[in-house]
Amino acid sequence: MLAPEPAPRAVVHVGAPKTGSTYLQAVLWRNRAALRAAGVLYPLQRPAEHFHATLDVREMSWGGRADGPWLGAWDQVAARIEAWDGSVVISNELLGGATPEQCRRVVDTLAGPAAREVHVVFTARDLARQLPSDWQEQVKHRHDVTLSRFVGDLVRLGLDAPAPFGELFWGLHDAAAVLGTWAAVVPVQQLHLVTLPHQRSGPNDLWERFARAAALERLDLDLEVGPRNESLGVAEAELLRLLTAHLRGRLAPRHYDDLVRGVLAETVLVSPRRAVPASERPTLPPEYHDWVRCRSEQLVEAVKVAGYDVVGDLTDLLPAPASTARQPEQLRADDLLPVALDALAGTLRHCADVTEQAARVRAELDSWQRGGITRRLVRYSDRHPWTMPLRHAFTRSRRLLGGGT
Repeated sequence: MLAPEPAPRAVVHVGAPKTGSTYLQAVLWRNRAALRAAGVLYPLQRPAEHFHATLDVREMSWGGRADGPWLGAWDQVAARIEAWDGSVVISNELLGGATPEQCRRVVDTLAGPAAREVHVVFTARDLARQLPSDWQEQVKHRHDVTLSRFVGDLVRLGLDAPAPFGELFWGLHDAAAVLGTWAAVVPVQQLHLVTLPHQRSGPNDLWERFARAAALERLDLDLEVGPRNESLGVAEAELLRLLTAHLRGRLAPRHYDDLVRGVLAETVLVSPRRAVPASERPTLPPEYHDWVRCRSEQLVEAVKVAGYDVVGDLTDLLPAPASTARQPEQLRADDLLPVALDALAGTLRHCADVTEQAARVRAELDSWQRGGITRRLVRYSDRHPWTMPLRHAFTRSRRLLGGGT
């Protein structure tokens, strides 16, 4: 007699940030067709749609805006989930900060008419690594706080640390607090804590642990995904922090995000083409190590008492011995100059690549024009008004690339 098919379940991965969430989301997106064939829906139509859906369901502002293009995004995702009668998986690290009411809305959506059993997965690593890792991520997002001040405020003030750091760190990285909020709407046995080891034994360790928690381990998926959200080295992060302070008030936020974060921080400074080797990762300031160890031991005990399912080992959440590595404030001009020159060279190389790509596109457009495509497109759009946006986009592209009107 055949065993019954397992009941459909819904898995929501709620963070934490800087614990491989970008990698997990890339694997899910790359394998969405394979997941669907196996009866599991990854309900996105664009790779980063989960971000807009999360901003919407959490009623968040972003970039100083409360009414951005994400309004209504959760309902769009929810409609796809409602129309699906199998299992579902979704991930976004900002869901860790949801309120109980927002958690209830997410759970109701995921359970849906199929009455799926909802499971919550939280990935975590020790605070001694998380604090400096989150600092360099904040530096990428237009903040120029020093690592020592960043950690010190979080240690002394907790959630009341200067905005947005208190809420964005303790509100998203405290495993006991995040899972405790979700426990108000999801049974404890359906809450899973995945720990990240200090030393990986293989490139797919994180996926294998996540897959066990999400009941996806039976699936043969393609784990070779593109670049992840790489962390900056200590010298690269300090250089970026100093540049951010220098640019304050001189560069519009959207230009900063496109150029400083998108090009310099997330392309040039982490490029394998760099001539200067990346510096060591930022480490926890030694004066806070004892506090972090004490707080970590309290967190581990809270997780044990709560009874959450743990995939991995809770000792993974205890910090390694204090590091004697260089702190950002100890770096001098001689330490930063080689990184700065290499970053400048990499930025110029990136500009040259973009210029060459633009030239190729311009040549292609010119070729199309010589072939009469412009005339045919105009005549066709005159007869079929619904194609007019394509005609306008083509015209704008030629103008931007210097091809005239």
